[in-house]
Amino acid sequence: MNVGTTFAILLAAAAVLGYVAAIAYAIVQVVRTQVLSEIEKVVWVVVILFAPLIGSIVWYAAGSHPFGLRLTRSYR
Repeated sequence: MNVGTTFAILLAAAAVLGYVAAIAYAIVQVVRTQVLSEIEKVVWVVVILFAPLIGSIVWYAAGSHPFGLRLTRSYR
């Protein structure tokens, strides 16, 4: 292997590791947040697992309630 190939492999490995770490961090943040109900946490984790790039970006950019949506019932 030449130096260019080795560098490309190391760069790709670092990118994959960073991608997986960002997804794991997003899931941990969802589970640890206090402002979400249990069903909202489950929905967020499912979104992040099945659409990891989009789900993580929305979680980091918009927060726990993008567009002001809530998935809880109000009890009277």
